[in-house]
Amino acid sequence: MAPRKPSRRLEDVQDLRVMAHPLRVRLYYALTALEAATASRLAESVGESPALVSYHLRQLRDHGFVEEAPDLVSDRRERWWRPSTEGFRFSLPEAGDVPEARAAAVALQRTALANQLERLESWRDEQPSWGPAWSEAAVSSDTLMRLTPDELTAMDDELHAVLRTYRERARDRSPSTTPDQDTAPEAAEAPEPGRGAPDGREHVFLFLHAFPFRP
Repeated sequence: MAPRKPSRRLEDVQDLRVMAHPLRVRLYYALTALEAATASRLAESVGESPALVSYHLRQLRDHGFVEEAPDLVSDRRERWWRPSTEGFRFSLPEAGDVPEARAAAVALQRTALANQLERLESWRDEQPSWGPAWSEAAVSSDTLMRLTPDELTAMDDELHAVLRTYRERARDRSPSTTPDQDTAPEAAEAPEPGRGAPDGREHVFLFLHAFPFRP
């Protein structure tokens, strides 16, 4: 499997607008977790029709979020897709600096936040099916601190360094979920909750928000 390009920074207004779509955000996260998949497999994951999923995948492709994976094709009736980069990042432009870009970034931020909260609610509903080990390991916490902008930036850098360590460790120890050319598309099915890889690994979703406020 070809290595992905590094995380990209979104600055173009059209790129921000394209990703600020609930279904496209869900598709992007699903494809990132699967590493590569067909439109049919992704349709199962997000609960939509393959035709609709194919349309949105093409939109994401045209703006550089995903790419076709012809090296994985074993059945010419299906297209395989994978993320183009390791992820993407964006920030809200300063007020008054390109209002269209700020509006698009706010829309994407709200869409991403809605997706995060939806995933958290799904976990609460599904938690009993994962068993006691995962129920006890799952984390939910918050804290209050007094920081300067520079300190918050430094803390963010340190936290992401820790996350990279665990992500790379998991990547080294886990076989790719991407099937080789001899594997039929049907073989790349997601495991049932609590039935992940033989070593017990599952996809873990973590999201962080840190921001100033005044009580």
